[in-house]
Amino acid sequence: MAKIIDIIKRNKQFSFSFEVTPDISEEEIDNLRVDPSFFSITWHAKTHQNKDLDIAPLKIAKFLRSKEKEVLLHLSCDFMKRNFLFRVLLLLQEINIRNLFIILGEGFDPETSDFKDSSELIKCIRDHSGPYFCIGVAGLPDCNDDKLIALKRKINLGADFVLTQAFFEANIYKTFVHRCKKIDINVPIIPGIFYFETYTQLSGFINMCQIKVSDNILEYVKNDQSNKITGGDIIKQLIRDINDEKIYHVHFFTMNKLRVISDFVNKLY
Repeated sequence: MAKIIDIIKRNKQFSFSFEVTPDISEEEIDNLRVDPSFFSITWHAKTHQNKDLDIAPLKIAKFLRSKEKEVLLHLSCDFMKRNFLFRVLLLLQEINIRNLFIILGEGFDPETSDFKDSSELIKCIRDHSGPYFCIGVAGLPDCNDDKLIALKRKINLGADFVLTQAFFEANIYKTFVHRCKKIDINVPIIPGIFYFETYTQLSGFINMCQIKVSDNILEYVKNDQSNKITGGDIIKQLIRDINDEKIYHVHFFTMNKLRVISDFVNKLY
């Protein structure tokens, strides 16, 4: 078992990780033709409501650990009570998972949680478990200054790395890293990548995640039949441009399309 920050710091060449949802099948993971550095598992509290430990994200986490895969487990504030949190943390220690990704949770309701925000959840985990867990938090590359200050607070409370929301232009990531360094956010900032092939796939992801994409990119992709450039070409160039900054690790939001992403990654080697 290894911490994410140790995994990515020792990389001296291109490496990658996959985000999957808890309904990914064991067969799909077994049939993977590539070996991600780690798998992140999303957490959907409104679905399972944190009623017990027999829930989908923990089941797939156990399966991945049985295959000796490194796991980054998402935890959201939504429906999170202290007693349940402590039970989860104990289970994770028992199955040798050391990496957590802390989020507020979509449609978060403070009435159903003991934690009003992700900063409180981070502090509670640190107070309870010390340095055992490696904690990651989300970074929005085009965030305003107030959200950047909030990100800095999470780092001060014990977060070890930042994983960005998807972006599609390298300068957006580079500017975000520069802004973080200016306010002494010096932890690793892992770029989040969404691979797409068509305008429909891209627009669907934008609508689901509510992220901003420049009109230039949207128009370029929409007209890809005429310019003969695919979404995959855009993402390949994006990763190359990021690597110019000596960023060797990227994290793919796979939407459980493991075969497609695996084929793409194989072409990057």
